[in-house]
Amino acid sequence: MAVEVPIRQIGSPSRPALRAGVAGEVGIDDGRRRAITEFLAPYLAGRGRMSPRQLGVLTSAVAANRQLWEDLVVEDADQRWYLPVHRSRTCDVWILGWLPAQDTDWHDHGGSSGSLCVADGVLLEQLRTVGGHRVRTRHLQASDRAVFGPAHVHNVSHCGDVPAVSIHAYSPPLVAMTYYELTPAGLVASETVEVSSPEGPRREVRSHRRAQSVDSLVADARSQINPLSAQEAYGAVSGRATLVDIRPVEQRREEGEIPGAIVIGRNVLEWRLDPRSEARIIELARYDSHVIVFCSQGFASSLAAASLRHLGLRRATDMAGGYQAWKAASLPVTDGGTPAGGYA
Repeated sequence: MAVEVPIRQIGSPSRPALRAGVAGEVGIDDGRRRAITEFLAPYLAGRGRMSPRQLGVLTSAVAANRQLWEDLVVEDADQRWYLPVHRSRTCDVWILGWLPAQDTDWHDHGGSSGSLCVADGVLLEQLRTVGGHRVRTRHLQASDRAVFGPAHVHNVSHCGDVPAVSIHAYSPPLVAMTYYELTPAGLVASETVEVSSPEGPRREVRSHRRAQSVDSLVADARSQINPLSAQEAYGAVSGRATLVDIRPVEQRREEGEIPGAIVIGRNVLEWRLDPRSEARIIELARYDSHVIVFCSQGFASSLAAASLRHLGLRRATDMAGGYQAWKAASLPVTDGGTPAGGYA
C-alpha cells in the first residue's frame, strides 16, 4: 500500500564501502548463458528501446522462471550482491541480492527506463513525487514489480528479516547514474557518475571522492566547458546556437528574459537534452547541439553545462556572468511578463 510521507530518509542503515571485485564474481557457464538468451529472445525480438511496461513483463517472467537464476544467488553481508545475466544494445538484465541494512542511496538511472521485480523477500521503495518535495513509499513483495521511466528517482532498501532477491532490467543499458542528497527543500542532485552495474559506487566512496568545496566544483566545471562571454553567446546565437534558460520562473519574472531563449527547468535539463532519453526534446537533444546554458549569474549554469558534457553533448557550454552579464552588455531583453521560448 502506498503511503504519502514528508520527504526524509527512512531509517539509518549502515552502508559498508564498496569492496571492488566481490559482487558479480560468480560466473555463468556457456550453457546457462545460452538458456537465458533463448528465454529472453521472445521479449527482445524486434525491440529497439523498450518501454517500462515491456521491461516489467520481462523482469516478471525472469523472476518466475527460477531455474534460470536461483542457484546463482549469493548472500553477501558486506555489500549488495549483483550479477549481470544479459546485456545487449536493447537492454541489460541483472540479479540482485539483498540482506538487512542494504540499500541503494537516492539515485536515477541516467536516462534509462527500468523495472525491478521482487523474486524473494520484501523491498521498500521510496520514490520522488512530482515536484520533489515529498516521497511515496511502497512495499514490494514477491512477484510485485515496479516500472519507471527515465526521470524516476528512488531509494530501494531491504525490508524484513529474510534475504531478498530481485530481477532488474534497464533500457537502454545503464551507463550512468545521478545521485541525490536530501535537503529541507527536497532532493538535490549531487553527482553524476559512470556505472557498470545497478549498485553504483557506495555513498562512502562517493563522499570521499567529492570532498571539495562548491567553488572548486564550479572551477572544475568551467575547466571542462569553456564558458562564453555575453557578447560571444550573442554571436553564437546568430550562428544557430541555442540559449537555454534554467532560472526558476520567479527569477525570470523579477529579472526579465532573453528573447528566443528556450526555458528548461534545471530539475529536468538532463532528461530533456539527453539524446537517449524518452523525455528528450527531439529537435534539440543531439550530441552535436551547440547549447549555451545560462542562469542568473553563471554559477549553476556552469555545473549544468558540465553535466550535459557528461551526457555526450560535446558543444554544451554556459554564459559567463549569466543573465546579469547579458543585460549589463545592453543585449536584447524583455520584461518578466513576456514569455521566452517554450518548454519548462
